[in-house]
Amino acid sequence: MLSTKHCLCQLSTGDMLRAAVASGSEIGKKAKAIMEAGQLVPDEVVVGIIADAIKRPDCKKGFILDGFPRTVGQAESLDKMLAAQGTKIDSTLHLDIKDEVLFERIAGRLTHPPAVAPTTSRTSRPKCPARTT
Repeated sequence: MLSTKHCLCQLSTGDMLRAAVASGSEIGKKAKAIMEAGQLVPDEVVVGIIADAIKRPDCKKGFILDGFPRTVGQAESLDKMLAAQGTKIDSTLHLDIKDEVLFERIAGRLTHPPAVAPTTSRTSRPKCPARTT
């Protein structure tokens, strides 16, 4: 894994949102209310969570963003936040994955509210019943 090989912290926006909600932080409370209303968490909230995360000691050597940015607007917000912190993105990866592989992963995704992260029906089923998202 890249993060281990290069001592980089891996930041998954989904994991960070779930952790922020679980922590009860102000930004977590805001995200929880938005998610419970069935809405997408706004970019500024996600960028705020990323801004907090990249200040952690384990992110000192750098970080890998998993699942963000996905739009030009998100990339612009991310660039502004990083510039304000005196840093910038210096490398990107483009993963060329077959559509059917992506579809299988998304279609097989399961959620279990007490769990920290979703699992997939193909790779690691939860020990108790879950619902397909």
